[in-house]
Amino acid sequence: MISGRLVFLQLVSHDRYREKSKEMHFERLPISPRRGKILDRQGRVYAQSLKIMDLHIDGKLALESPERLAEVARVIKIEAGELKRSLSPKRRWQKIAMDLSEFQQMRLEELNLRYLIFEERIKRVYPNGQEACHVVGFTNQIHKKFPGHKKASKVEAGVQGIESMVNKYLTGIPGEQRVVKDRDQKEIPAYRQVDRRPLDGLNVVLSLDQGVQHILETEAMRIVDDFAPESVSIIAVKPSTGEILGMTNRPSFDPNKSETREPENLRNSGLMNLYEPGSIFKIVTLAAVLNERVADLGTPIFCENGEFFYADRYLRDSSPHGRLTVKQALAQSSNIAFAKLALQLRQDRLYRYIRQLGFGKTVQSTNYSLAGEQAGILRPPHYWSSISITRIPIGYEVATTNLQMTMAVAAIANEGKLMEPRFVQSIQDENGKIVKQFLPKVVRQVIRQDACEQVIQALTAVVSEGTGKAAAVSGLQIAGKTGTARKVINGQYAAGAYCSSFVGFFPAQAPEILVSVVVDYPKGDQYYSSQVAAPAFGRIASRIAQHLDIGLTQEPSPVVTARRPQ
Repeated sequence: MISGRLVFLQLVSHDRYREKSKEMHFERLPISPRRGKILDRQGRVYAQSLKIMDLHIDGKLALESPERLAEVARVIKIEAGELKRSLSPKRRWQKIAMDLSEFQQMRLEELNLRYLIFEERIKRVYPNGQEACHVVGFTNQIHKKFPGHKKASKVEAGVQGIESMVNKYLTGIPGEQRVVKDRDQKEIPAYRQVDRRPLDGLNVVLSLDQGVQHILETEAMRIVDDFAPESVSIIAVKPSTGEILGMTNRPSFDPNKSETREPENLRNSGLMNLYEPGSIFKIVTLAAVLNERVADLGTPIFCENGEFFYADRYLRDSSPHGRLTVKQALAQSSNIAFAKLALQLRQDRLYRYIRQLGFGKTVQSTNYSLAGEQAGILRPPHYWSSISITRIPIGYEVATTNLQMTMAVAAIANEGKLMEPRFVQSIQDENGKIVKQFLPKVVRQVIRQDACEQVIQALTAVVSEGTGKAAAVSGLQIAGKTGTARKVINGQYAAGAYCSSFVGFFPAQAPEILVSVVVDYPKGDQYYSSQVAAPAFGRIASRIAQHLDIGLTQEPSPVVTARRPQ
């Protein structure tokens, strides 16, 4: 019986028991890849995964040859006796030091001790802290099963922003290692072997410029310090390509510090917060009027001396005006003039242009977009009230995001072509070879080039002689528009609650950069755009022009005369 059983085990069941023995003593484990970098357009780092080295010790082997433990203790800066007392022959994978310096690792490797085990740990870091945090995003570690692997790998997965948008390119492919176990099923670290090295993730090159981004960040902080608003959103874009050069929001967070990731801090207000744009929206109305040839910049309009009665309701200007040309009406931000222009344009045509410029829908591509963008509010004309035709053209009864408004005005600066906003330029391997490229995309031609030139001429007058004088920059021709809109709180326009905004671009006749500043509910006595958003724009434009060497001349600053703020 015994002989027969031995024959059966050795000949018939040999293969099965051999595999069982392998399973007991050998195991294949995944090796996590290093996540790709996120870089700005010049190759400067926004996010990277650093390899951190931890030190483990095999207690059994160490206690069998303890004579050099004092040298180990000296390198990791602990007492030799303390190290020896902490060891146990039953603990064969004991962590004794974390985050080794390069010098410590080198000295320990020189000791050439079998019982020292170096374990690489990958840590995602963001060198610029909170700068561009809402664009870059952050990661969390998860366990993911990859094809061909028996066990799940621990990898970093994008949670927000670019980290999430292009997570599949950043992630990489895990490797595999073989470990040997003793009879108690504990690993013998000295016999660990790498069978397949991991394939690191690809690098993502953004459209952002770190210099521009830093300028936006410092100005956003200044606005918060000066006016304590509920939120701030600032966006800088190249109108000709749709490339976002900078985007910042307040509140914000530091992706290196999980404790700062409160829900209100994570919110990307530039594409999630809705606001009634107020007078900035007159740019849209003017573009439609000029494109349809309803009027030109010299057409006179009677502004009713500041009070216009229409459909049983009054519409008022901030200061009374008699007869103004269309160009003057934009410079003085006359609500009445633009209501009258919209009445001539008619509601169907006005609605069509608003829609064509991207309002009432998301402006990002669904394939590669930052999550959370809101479509805004734009009701079709059959839902308009009798006074809507006089309120929508001046930026009420319509809600937008800063990103939508930015891209719409950028279309005017781009000869009437609406561009898709672009945050990513390319995906590259570690050698800089482009794997995937994201090219500028024209959504549609909305306004004729000659009509855009007239709009720009009028916007230049806003800054040189109208409500936008605080946005002027010496030696740089600015085209832009102020907006100060009352806020709705609990269903009613609240007294003393405003949203202050300014959008402008430069150089006016050959636009290279557009910046949009939205300050929601600034506190205190100053809340007009001319006091809050326009001066911030001026400082930003001046610094960006110097940083990028754009269009500055030695021309003297324009003469600024006092007038009622807007």
